[in-house]
Amino acid sequence: MIPMQKKIHKLKKKLHKKSPFWMRHPFFIPVSIFFITLFFGMAAFISFGGSTQGANDIRYAEIYVDDQKLTITTRATTVAEVLEKQGIDIIEEDIVEPGLEEPVEFDDMQITVYRARPIALIDGDRTVTTLSAQKSPRLIAQEAGLELEAEDEILVLPVEETPSLAIEPAQKIEIKRSKEIQMNIYGSLTSVRTTASTVGELLEEKGIVLGLDETIQPSSPETLLSDTELVAVNKAGITTVSQNRSIPFDTEYVEDDNMEVGTTEVEIPGVDGVEAVIYEVTLDDEGNETQRRELQTVTVKKPVTARVRRGTKPATLSATINVSGDKASLMAAAGIAESDYAYVDYIISRESGWRPGARNSSSGAYGLCQSLPASKMASVGGDYLTNPVTQLRWCSGYAAGRYGGWQGAYNAWLVQHWW
Repeated sequence: MIPMQKKIHKLKKKLHKKSPFWMRHPFFIPVSIFFITLFFGMAAFISFGGSTQGANDIRYAEIYVDDQKLTITTRATTVAEVLEKQGIDIIEEDIVEPGLEEPVEFDDMQITVYRARPIALIDGDRTVTTLSAQKSPRLIAQEAGLELEAEDEILVLPVEETPSLAIEPAQKIEIKRSKEIQMNIYGSLTSVRTTASTVGELLEEKGIVLGLDETIQPSSPETLLSDTELVAVNKAGITTVSQNRSIPFDTEYVEDDNMEVGTTEVEIPGVDGVEAVIYEVTLDDEGNETQRRELQTVTVKKPVTARVRRGTKPATLSATINVSGDKASLMAAAGIAESDYAYVDYIISRESGWRPGARNSSSGAYGLCQSLPASKMASVGGDYLTNPVTQLRWCSGYAAGRYGGWQGAYNAWLVQHWW
């Protein structure tokens, strides 16, 4: 060898002797490269939001947004995370049901996004433009910070081009404000609110019908209310008293297929109204009342109708609900599908507490699902009084025949609290 090659050869032998055994192993370099690659790969996976969870954390969900239905699978844990991963932007005025912070805990979860839209609120001489996802005109106005009286009228107008507005509204709403008027009914003074324009319209609105011997002031029904502060109804030679009483509010229900059966949500709270009842009284010589007769009933304050959203979506029980082994074995022996276990457990727990001998002392209903009479269960087996499996078989037939199955029975129980 030439001198330089000899030097290199001696140096390699020297290094080889000084190196540890494991570094001289033929697999050292490839194994080292494998573990280094694995380490950096896992680090990158985690840093970009990867998950090492199994398939049991995957959920199916349906998203209704922008007139589209999206069916997805997701590992997201909240509604907000689901929407974010789908690239669905939400602004503060949008309404999301369930709420953004609600957990995603079961399959077939429905998420609905109601988009806010520009709305022009015309309130007298001013126009307020707002963004709202609400459907009720009164709620839209209240959300925009406008205080309303029960007697104020809210009108939805056709949308036309409005050059004065920076943003073309998707909806126009006009608020017709009510006016406070003093009324003197046979000497009893009361204050009312109205959107009527004339005295005659006011009397009709308040349900006041004049008798033959009764007069009004101003005398003409065509008199504009803007020209007077007092409207009087007179009847000569009588003494009257006025007494207020409550007018119960009505409730308007709105069906909502995004809410489960048995659930409700109040959108507009109801408020009782007030009416003034005018009585003609008869007094004796000492001024004591001896008789009274109702003359008129005047609506002083209109009641506010409650608006309540009522769920129509079939209810589902979370898959995380556990049914004890004893109950599960009984249901399996009775031929009940495992997917129905949670529904059965919910109903039976409330009907009898899972006691085959439970008897209602009032009605005589008996057994796990409170058959009335108990002898109905004899169609399934002669041991119906003591055998929980026999009872469950009869209960399944009852659920199928009356409600189409255990889920239908569960939905009905939520509403009725019996089945």
